[in-house]
Amino acid sequence: MFKKILVAYDNGEKAKKAVEEAIEIAKNSKGEICLLTSVKMPGFISSVAAPDLIKELENDSRNYFAEILKEYEDKIKKEGILVSSVIIDQSPGKGIVRYAEKEEFDLIVMGSVNRGSIERMLTGLGSVSNYVLQHAKCPVLIIKSSD
Repeated sequence: MFKKILVAYDNGEKAKKAVEEAIEIAKNSKGEICLLTSVKMPGFISSVAAPDLIKELENDSRNYFAEILKEYEDKIKKEGILVSSVIIDQSPGKGIVRYAEKEEFDLIVMGSVNRGSIERMLTGLGSVSNYVLQHAKCPVLIIKSSD
């Protein structure tokens, strides 16, 4: 049974679906949910933007996500599920894996962005969900469709 469920949240449609899936799993297993997001700017942005701008963007992101995560916490609490949230300042993939291991989560639920290989090559972006899938020590549920 999955008692401790970590949901990696980025406000995308698949992340929203991941929250819904986690709620259903938590209801069935009488589990708890932790919502996690990262405000760390991707490396390609950090390499071209001034440090002050990066700091401002990360602070704005922190405030934005704090508000959104609070709304989800309220929604999840109404379902009778214990819930918490955390905002990290680490690269998303590594941060998710580290936090899940440190806090001994039973399951990670997250969306998949499904970037094409050409887009990944051009932008230098790796797949967070692929990183988590390859490095997590607990089961990972990847939400591939918001339908």
